[in-house]
Amino acid sequence: MTLHARQAGFTLVELVTVMTIAVVVLVATLPAFRDVLNNNRITTQVNRLISDVQLARSEAMRRGERVVLCRSGNPTAGAPRCGGTSGQWTEGWLVFVDVDKNGTFNDGDSLVRVTSKIKGGIAVLANAYAATAIQFNADASTNHDGNTVRIALCDERGSAFGKQIDIPPVGRPRVADRVNSCASPG
Repeated sequence: MTLHARQAGFTLVELVTVMTIAVVVLVATLPAFRDVLNNNRITTQVNRLISDVQLARSEAMRRGERVVLCRSGNPTAGAPRCGGTSGQWTEGWLVFVDVDKNGTFNDGDSLVRVTSKIKGGIAVLANAYAATAIQFNADASTNHDGNTVRIALCDERGSAFGKQIDIPPVGRPRVADRVNSCASPG
């Protein structure tokens, strides 16, 4: 009499069925996961910009001088300068103490922070009041004639998924409930 030992394991049909179910679940959740990653990228860049706005504001109060956050076409250059395309902040920005009060970084001004290019397909666009720079006075208010600075951060999905930073005349930044426009944050 021969005894056959019972073998444990999965049959080929069971394995293929489980693999098919796993692929269907993965394909169904992949777009949602991509949205989560893209939302995280935008949130990271919003936090990065707000951190630099708050730094500029606090430095203005601490030093009792005007501090400027300006867009730069090449912030990591050996001699960084303010500039680049008007309203376009994607290439990066500088935070500096504006000793000569001319609104642009040059000899004699004190560089506080350099922030390099925004990556991940995120565009950073500002309204007319921040087309070139955001200036903070010694009392932490902005120097934009009582107007609110607006900066939109968007990716290829548009304003429905973008975020907007509003900086009212008192200088305290906040994330707006919605993005007015990715192309022209009014």
